[in-house]
Amino acid sequence: MNQPIRLAVVDDHELFRKGFVSLLKEHNDLKVVIEAANGKELIEQLKSIKVDVILLDIEMPVMDGIETTERLQGKYDATKIIVVSMYNDSNYIKHLISKGAHGFIHKEHGVEIVVEAIYGVLENNYYFNEEVSQSLVKGLMKNKLILPNFEEVSLTEREKEIIYFISKELTNKEIGERLNLSTRTIDGHKERILQKTKAKNSVGIIMYAVNHQII
Repeated sequence: MNQPIRLAVVDDHELFRKGFVSLLKEHNDLKVVIEAANGKELIEQLKSIKVDVILLDIEMPVMDGIETTERLQGKYDATKIIVVSMYNDSNYIKHLISKGAHGFIHKEHGVEIVVEAIYGVLENNYYFNEEVSQSLVKGLMKNKLILPNFEEVSLTEREKEIIYFISKELTNKEIGERLNLSTRTIDGHKERILQKTKAKNSVGIIMYAVNHQII
């Protein structure tokens, strides 16, 4: 049996943290091994407990999420950091990524997105949800602030064409109108692209495409 993914949950709001941990416990393949109220507590526990993914709040007393991320960089490179925040500003996200974060999710997202993000950072090295601007992701990759790990796969010319339109942030309906295809057909193509690339969403597709110079 595979070992569960070891998690650290770091948030100074105890009610939120405990609720978060309780929801994660419903997934047998995930195990919260560290709970901390700030970055200082986290770093102290990391000395004796190995963690695969850290779910990290930003605004905390004693040591906030930004300082924590900076302190972790270079010491725990195998551990992925997912920032969990109320903020969704592109410059803010860019700053966090430059400091060593691997993903970003909004605090209002459900546990399904959190689980998706955990698997995303482990499989592809980075995770961004659909709300994050695709142009931001392309900029981060071109400036080498993120280097996602996507294995190259064989894509048809039609799939590459659809990826191009996804990169322009067109909806499936709009892509269908451009290609004279039904929305259902575009849905099918997009699903196959996701399966082939192992991307989690449209932003993941863009990361794959930039990484392999498709766009």
